[in-house]
Amino acid sequence: MIDRELEANIKKTKEFIEIWNNFHRIFKGNDEKNFLATKTLVNSRYDDLMDSIGEKPIKRFIKNEPLYNILSLENLSIMSDERLKKLDIDWNESSRYISLLFERLKRKKRRIEGFNRFFFLLKNVIRRKR
Repeated sequence: MIDRELEANIKKTKEFIEIWNNFHRIFKGNDEKNFLATKTLVNSRYDDLMDSIGEKPIKRFIKNEPLYNILSLENLSIMSDERLKKLDIDWNESSRYISLLFERLKRKKRRIEGFNRFFFLLKNVIRRKR
């Protein structure tokens, strides 16, 4: 049994993890010009991923405020040491959140692989009617 939507979400999440890690390298390199340019792409990809998963905007912020703290940065050059320490914590929490999301999708895929196609379709029809 294959759920194409789930497969697409797994792929998008994996791609986002790669983008997020590259974005972190740019941040660590203190490359402000590339950081600000990449930030727009990362924000767009994150919103696309959350839309695909069906996460409502307010839940996105509540579940991963640290990610939004990073995406709201406007400059790197005038940041205090205290703010940089807070950002390190935000990076770690955001990476953990994205990794947990990826693992959750993979677990769901493994569960679905064992389902009967008829029961899976019936479940989706019932879920959409709610």
